[in-house]
Parts: sequence; structure tokens; C-alpha cells
Amino acid sequence: MDGEHGPFDVPDFWRPSAFSLSDAPGETLITDTQFELPLINHHFDAELQLPHLDDFEFGKLDDLYPNQEPHQAPTAIDLETSTTSHSNELDDLWKLDLTTPVQHASLRTWEAFAHDGYTESPISYLSDAGPRAFDALQPDNTNVLRSAFTLKSLALLGLGRSSTLFQWKKDDKTFVPTIDNARLSGLSSTAYQSLLHQLTAVGCAFVDLRQFVQSSYTNKHPLAARVALATTVQAVLEALDQNLSDRVLAATSFLQLLAYFDTPAVLLSEMRHLINATSGANTDTAFLSACHDTIDCFTNACSQFQDLHAEILNQVSQPWLQAICQKTGLTHQHFDLPVQDDIFENSAHISSEDNAQITEVMTGIAMLKDAAPDHPLLSPASWGVGSSELELSQTSVDFERIVEKANKYQQDLLFAMSKYSKEDLKPRDADAQQQPCHLTSEQLPWSLDEGQQTYFENVGTRFSEAPANTADAVGIRLLVAKMLETESNKESSSLDLRHLERTTLNHLKPYLGVQSRLLNGTLLRLLLRQFSLRDNLALNHSFHLLGNGLFVQRLTTALFTSDTNARGLRLDNRSKQWPPASSELRLGLMGVLSEAYGSNDIPGNLSFAIRELNDAEIEKCLDANSIHALDFLRLRYEASTPLNVIFDDNAMAKYDDCFRILLGMLRMLHFVTLLRSTARQKPSSSALQAFAHEAWSCVSGLASYFFDIGVAGPWKEFQRMLDKLEADLALEDEEGIFGQRVTFGISHLRDKHNDMLDTIRSRLFLRSRHDKLRKCIEDIFGLVLSVHLDMNDEQLLWEQRDGLRKLLMGLTNALNELTRKIGKKKVLGTQDRDDVFAAEVLRFRLGGD
Repeated sequence: MDGEHGPFDVPDFWRPSAFSLSDAPGETLITDTQFELPLINHHFDAELQLPHLDDFEFGKLDDLYPNQEPHQAPTAIDLETSTTSHSNELDDLWKLDLTTPVQHASLRTWEAFAHDGYTESPISYLSDAGPRAFDALQPDNTNVLRSAFTLKSLALLGLGRSSTLFQWKKDDKTFVPTIDNARLSGLSSTAYQSLLHQLTAVGCAFVDLRQFVQSSYTNKHPLAARVALATTVQAVLEALDQNLSDRVLAATSFLQLLAYFDTPAVLLSEMRHLINATSGANTDTAFLSACHDTIDCFTNACSQFQDLHAEILNQVSQPWLQAICQKTGLTHQHFDLPVQDDIFENSAHISSEDNAQITEVMTGIAMLKDAAPDHPLLSPASWGVGSSELELSQTSVDFERIVEKANKYQQDLLFAMSKYSKEDLKPRDADAQQQPCHLTSEQLPWSLDEGQQTYFENVGTRFSEAPANTADAVGIRLLVAKMLETESNKESSSLDLRHLERTTLNHLKPYLGVQSRLLNGTLLRLLLRQFSLRDNLALNHSFHLLGNGLFVQRLTTALFTSDTNARGLRLDNRSKQWPPASSELRLGLMGVLSEAYGSNDIPGNLSFAIRELNDAEIEKCLDANSIHALDFLRLRYEASTPLNVIFDDNAMAKYDDCFRILLGMLRMLHFVTLLRSTARQKPSSSALQAFAHEAWSCVSGLASYFFDIGVAGPWKEFQRMLDKLEADLALEDEEGIFGQRVTFGISHLRDKHNDMLDTIRSRLFLRSRHDKLRKCIEDIFGLVLSVHLDMNDEQLLWEQRDGLRKLLMGLTNALNELTRKIGKKKVLGTQDRDDVFAAEVLRFRLGGD
């Protein structure tokens, strides 16, 4: 039975039975029968012919109604009774009495056909003799184990515990039997090994999960989410151990023992899969993402533990939720959790919209702490606002009730903010009232050193704190116990095919919405009214974008003046010793900014600085006659908090790009103005006058496009948006509402500011798609700067005039080419439409159609 094939395996199905007879003559069960038929001759023709219909007579038929009198036809009652009788007999055919044994049942066999008096002998099976008879037929080299003792050891094996028969091997990470070549009484070796394999897998799963819990607790720098998962896994193991131990140890058969472990085996397998999926995570963000993805796979596979997985996901997310509440100002309770900052990055457990909202609220809270540390949003309890009472530990709650509580929280905060704006009440020092009293050395009956005093102060603080919440583990234990109870009762549970969104962030969304609205309105009012956002915007427009005429005049004089008596760099008369030394540069630009601003106290510490350049850019700066001679000069502006959210590094880099190109344009305007003035002083030099006229027309057309279309257009549109924003905020103040007319925050305002700068950069041809246009403009500027003011070579001037016309024609062709490329697109984006508009305007300014 335990040989090469199993008990139900038939190696050669068509092989004849050993008890069958051969096919030789005389040895078959049915002997051959010879039928001798006479030959059919002509004298049989008459016998085989059909009778004639005229003289044919039927034979005598049996009486159909023997109980009736002769020559008496059946009546209608007789026919009805006969029909009813037959009907009852037919009905009785289907009413079989299967409980009453059949008396004198006759089993038809071949022997019974051959001999009428043959009596069938009773059939006996080996299993009828009990397990001892089965064990006696097994090989002698096997050790037969008694059922009661072995079943208890197998139960301990399934629970992941060592016993007399099975010991845990740490190196092999598995359970090893202590007795070789053993089997359970009444089972074959094959069946026993299969039973042992199943229970060993369950026991190893128990041990692996316990080791995961232990390693998570002993780690010196654990992830907060990993510790939370270890806590939930420990609760699951304790619940399984508590509910399984009594059952499996009392099992009376191995089939019953296996039935007890069916459901726990599946649960343990899913828990191990969850741990393996999160084992490679080094940050809380990666850990939560992997945990969320794995549980989502379980839900899509219609796992029978969906409620338990939802609770596990809720418990694992608790550190993240508590950190969210701290960072967003929804709670002022301090949680000592090792949560990393990158837990707020975009990941699978949070949508991009929620991530953007949380990040915006976190940034706003940090800004508000620096700008107005006593604001009601930062300390609501000090202004009489009750706690928000967040329900983070529950997987299913009444969201309508949460919305009502969030609205109440919003109303209380609005009332506190109105009092704060009027400054008629000061906040109560609620934090000081809530501080626990610390024991001092004077209050103790003995003198203590500093270390002892700190210890007893901490003990007093611990006793004054609220007890730890242990409801989370209790909820998991109840879910596991309910699951095992349902399985033991064999109740058929309905399959839940709904994919519910059970992320606990839903509990916070109403509060986050309230916090976002109030915080956005507060910060926008602070930026515009208290921190003078528009003044700082005007400052950068005046200097970085050359919007201040006085600054343009002072800067032109300081950089390009040829007067030897004036203080400046005199770039027009310097062919050597360029760039200037730092001391000379500082003296040349001294007072330019303060004179243009009207004060030495310039916001943001605006000042001139040296731009960091690479080797290729430095090489271009060494040529004083190059358009890049002033690329090393930049403006430095450092915005204070909270203005640095708008004027971030990205925005200031865009301002610097615009200042570089506009400074080069300012030099070109100064040069062509000086060139035209020089040409007018030499009426006999027609070539110089023609070149000066061509250069002035080209440069002035480019300059008017740069300043009017490139800078002024996007800037005015942005100013109109700010005008509407201030008007809407004023109307909200008058109507006593908050966050109704203005629904965006600082991040939206920052994006609008960056979009405006992107439009300016695009119209100044500073994007990579405009490389060819920018190269054409630089070639034109380079040709114009190559002409000396005292040049008298008429022929060369005419050639340069023609060369300038060719370069101008190349610029026009590049503009046409850009327009054609964009026109081939089926769908035009905002950038495409703006490029077409810029190309058409510049072509018109340069004298085109």
C-alpha cells in the first residue's frame, strides 16, 4: 500500500485480472454453442409466405377481465376503479422505504446463476479489524505511535511549540521530529507525512510571526509603522493561541485536528505575506505603501478576513495619522513617535489631492507659527475652542456626525479668530493650567541630587497622565475570536464583493477641509496686509525686471558711461581689464539701489552680487565687446517668512534669468543710442548712418517687444488677479464669512506667481524650444557690438549693414518656422498659443507683415 504507487493508483488499468480465465477453448466461463440450421430450400417458401386476408382467422385471446361475468362489458365505475388502482401503483413506485431492510434480498452473482442453492459468504475488510491489524501489515522498520499522545504533540506542532516528538531547530528554521521513520497508528507513512507537512507549515508560520514581533520591539531605531504592525500581529497571535489551544489539544482524530487549523493556516499565510511585502521598506512612507498595496490585493481576492485586514491597516496607520494631526494643528497632544518627515510624501496610502492638501496645511501651520504664534489656529484651547475629538482608532464611523463636529469646530474657531482680529481679548494661558505639577526638592521629605529629582518628577508626570489606550488590541482579538467561532459553527457567510474605501484618512477629511479653509484665508490676509506682499512684488518688478525708470537710468550710468569724471565701470571704453575687480565693481554700483528705491532699508536686503558661472560662461564674460560681458552681475534678494513661500528658490532663479537677458538688452539700447548719436555728428558718413538706423530699428523693436510684451503683459495680468483677491477678501470680511469667495491658499498663489514668471521667460525666449531664436538674436547683437564708433571704412560699414539685414531675415524665418511647427499640432496647449502670439507680435515689431 505504501509502495511506489498510492492506494488508489492503477498502474496498468487494462491488465487482465489474476483471477480471470484464459481464452483457451474449454476454459472460458461460457462455452461455445453450436446452432445447426437446415438449409432453406424451395419447400420453405410456402411456410414463409404471408397469409391471405380473406381466409385469415385470429387465435383465441386471453380474457382481459377475468373477474367479470362472461359476455358482460365493463362499466364506467370499473374503468374508473381500474384507472385509480394503476395510478396508485405508479405513485407507490416512487415511495421507497429506504429505512426498512429488505427481507430475503437476493444478490445475483455468477455462482447463483450456476447453482440454485449457492449461499454467498460474508465479505471482510482489513479496516474492520481496527488499527492494530492495519499496523501489523506495515513494514517492521516503522515506529508506530499511539494516537492520544501523538495527537497532542501534533497539536503543539500546529501551535508552533516544541514537544517530545517535535523540536524547533533554529538553524534550519523548522520543526524536526525526534523519532525517525515514525507514523501514527492507523495511518500509512504517506498519510502521516502529509499530515506532518501541513501542521509543520502552520507551526513555522506561528514561529516566524513571533520572531517578527520580537525583532520589531528590540530594534533600537524602528519604524513607527513597523512597531504598529508588530503590535497588531501580536494581538492576532494571542487571539489564535487563546482560541485554538483548548480545541486542538482536545481533538480526538487527526481529521478533526486538521479542521481546526484550516482557517488559521490561511490567516497566518496572509500575515506572513504582509510582513514579507513590507520587509524591504526603509521609511514609513514605503512601509505604509507596501502594507496598503498588499491589503488591497487581499480585498480584491475576496479574502475572508477583510474586516480584520481593515482593522490592521487602521492600526498600522495610527502613527501616521497622529503625526498628521500634530503637523496640521488638529491636535496639540504630543505623541512621542519615531515618525519620519518623508511619511507625508505621495504614496499608495494617500491620494495626490489629499497629499497636496496635507502638505499645504502643514506648510501653513509652520508659517503661522513664525508670523503669529498666538493665533487661535495654533492654540485653540487658549481661546476657548474645545478639542476636535478625532476618532482615529475606529474603522467605521458615522461620517455625518463627523461633519457636524467639524462644522462646530469651524464655528468656534471663527468666533475666536474674530476676537483675535479685534484684539479685545487676550488668550487664556490654558497651556499653563494644563501643565502637571512637578515635585520640587522642597516638597520632598529628603534632599535629592539632580538625577534623583528628575526621576521623581518624571514619575509624578506619569501618574498624572491618562492611562494608555488598549482598545486596539482588544478589537483585533474580538475579530479573530469571531472568525474562529464562525468557522467552528460552519456558518455560511455572505461574500462581500464591495471594495470599500476604509482608509482612516476619511476620519480626518472634514477637519482637514476646515483647517485648510481657515488657514488659507488667514495666511492670505497676513501676506497681503501685514507682510506687504504686493510691495515686495513691486520691488522685484522694479529691479529684477527693470520696471523702475530711475533704476534703469542709474544702472546705465554706472555700467556704460564714458565720462571719465563720473563714477562707473565705463564698459564702452574698456577693451582690456575686464571684468573689473570686486572693489571697483562695488564702488561703481554704490548707491544705485538705494537711490532708486529712495531708502537704504531695502526689503529682502536687496543688493548686487556675483553670479556663479561655469567655465564656458566665464570665458564669454572676459570679452568686453560680447553681449555676455555682464552675465556675472546679479541681484540678491532674501525674502523673510512667510514671504519666502512665494519668493522661493525656484521663483528667484526665474527672476535672475530675466534680469540677465534684460540687462543685455539694456546694454544694447545704450549702444545703439550712442551709435545713432555719433552717426548724426558725421553727416558725410552715409554708411554709418545707414547702419545706425538699421541697428536702432532692430534693437528698439526687440526691446519694445521684451519690455512691453515679454514683461509688462504677464505682470499686468498677475496684478489684476491680486486686485480681485484683495476685493474678495474685503467682501468676506464685510459679510462675516470665511473661505467662501476665496477658496485657494498660498500654494495656489505661489503657483500663479511661478506661472507668470514662466510666461515672461517664454516670451523672452529662454526656454529650450527657443534655442534657435535666441541664437539669431545673439548673432544680431554681436554684429552690432562689433562696430566701433570711430569706424571710417565705408565699404565695411555697408557690408555690415547688409549682414545685419541677413541676420534679421534669418530671425524672421525662425519665427515663421516656429509658427509652422506649432500649426501642425492637432491640439494646441497654452504654451503653444502663447508662442504663436509672441512670434506674430515680434515679427510685426521687426517690420514684418
